[in-house]
Amino acid sequence: MKDKTLTLSYTEFETWDELSPNHQELISQAIAAAEQSYSPYSQFPVGAAVLLEDGQIFRGSNQENLSFPAGTCAERSVLHYIGANIPQGKIKTIAVTALRSTSAHPVTPCGICRQVMSECENRQGTEIEVLLHKLNGSTYRFVSASGLLPLAFEETILSQP
Repeated sequence: MKDKTLTLSYTEFETWDELSPNHQELISQAIAAAEQSYSPYSQFPVGAAVLLEDGQIFRGSNQENLSFPAGTCAERSVLHYIGANIPQGKIKTIAVTALRSTSAHPVTPCGICRQVMSECENRQGTEIEVLLHKLNGSTYRFVSASGLLPLAFEETILSQP
């Protein structure tokens, strides 16, 4: 038996002014997206904004449904839109924020969204930078979405021997 350790690495920006203007803009777009959230049941509006390599920005927000599994998270909302409408678009960065989080740290993507981000990276063959922002608080920067999901479910698992 061997004990092993997984390490999670990220950069914390403690203030808004520490962020680059590009990161500030993308986070502002995520905040605007969260304001369009349909979250009457959880009262937890979340927004995501994606920057493509060509400079285009797309937004998504969580969309709830009374039948809870039928809703979708902000991250998947925007990532699936891009996948369906701009399949050749390469995602450079995704920013995520929540408007009413009581947590001391930025909101983090759920496991399903982490898996979707990981597969987007694999599909496009390049890393996706992830920004997790807390309103009036800090921002976490992950160089790659895969940093949020060690031991991800990957295509090689389905390969035939």
